[in-house]
This record gives sequence, structure tokens and C-alpha cells, in this order.
Amino acid sequence: MNWKLVAKSEPIEGQTIVIDRDMVIGRHQQADIVLQASHVSRRHAALLLKEDGKQLWIQDLESSNGTFVNGQKITEHQLKNLDEINFESICFQIIADALASKDEATVAPDLEKIVPSDAGMPTLSERGDVEVKQDGMPSNIGVPKPAPIPEHVDISASVEAKSEPKVVPIEQPKSRVEKAQTEQKNAKVGLMSLIVLVILLVLAGLFFFGQ
Repeated sequence: MNWKLVAKSEPIEGQTIVIDRDMVIGRHQQADIVLQASHVSRRHAALLLKEDGKQLWIQDLESSNGTFVNGQKITEHQLKNLDEINFESICFQIIADALASKDEATVAPDLEKIVPSDAGMPTLSERGDVEVKQDGMPSNIGVPKPAPIPEHVDISASVEAKSEPKVVPIEQPKSRVEKAQTEQKNAKVGLMSLIVLVILLVLAGLFFFGQ
């Protein structure tokens, strides 16, 4: 049995929910069917499949405003086709579709009737050069030889064209130790340059004031 829940009230009128497992209806975001309405409890009611899906039951989960089936307040109730469920202003209708029986199941169509085989193509048994074994497998079938390679085609040139791809070396990034050594070296050079500049300034001052 296929069970569906069809909304009959605004603003969700016409929406269809397939009931393929036990489902909780409520205002909480973790409910299977979320109804954002103040009069709906966080866990309002539950839809329960029994007898391998042949029966559908609804159970009120001690909601504040109750659960109604066909206008009657219920605690637990077996649902039938076209029953109406009400959570105050929110209304749903139950739709039950019977599953097709094995006798009514659709038989796969015969491909030979839809797409007839080529009448001009002989069967393996009709071919004189092919023997069919007891298991239905053909034997003595010649394997076609590959077509000859034209004389103007150079096989060696095509093989050379598929050479190994060129390996591009990837520059390895400097380690932290190398970076620290480079920075220390640059700092020493800068300090030596500053010392030399100071010495030159002192000598220039002495020479200037000595005259």
C-alpha cells in the first residue's frame, strides 16, 4: 500500500508527502514533517506504518491542542483512504494507493516484436562456415586480420612522436633555517656598512675641525 499525505489548507495547499516510514509531525526542526504554527506542539503526532505498510495509524504525542481525524479528537486511530487529519487550522487528507499484484505486473515487452531483426542477416545455424556447439556457442569462426599499413605511413615517426613528457624541475622552497641564515647575513652586511659610514663621518669631522 502506498500512503500519501496531501495538504488541504493554505499556505501549503496541494503539497504531497509520501509516507514511506514512521514519521513525526511537529513544530521542532528535527520532526519529519515540520509545521511552523503556534498551535502545533514541538512533537505533536506520529504516523505509524504497521503490517508491512498495509496499515497506517496516527498517534497523538500528548500535544497541547490535540489531533483530530474526521472532526473527532483521537489518541490513536487507524487511517483509511480519504480520511482528514486536522491540527486546528491545518488540514491534511490521506490518500491510499494499492500496490499492483504480481498477476497485474507489467510483463517486459518482446524486443523481437518491437524491433524486428534484419531478415537479410543469416543466423549462425544457417551459415555454412560456422558450427554451433551443444551449449549454443559458435565455433570455427575466423578472426579477421588487421588491415595492412599503407607504405607512405612511417611507423617509427609516430612512435617517436610519443616521446616521454619533458620533466620540468620544481624549485624547492627555502627552509626556515635557510631563510634565517640569509636574514642574519643581510643584517651583518647592513651593520658593517653602517659602522664604516660612521667611521668615515668621524674622520671627516676630525679632518674638518683640525684645519
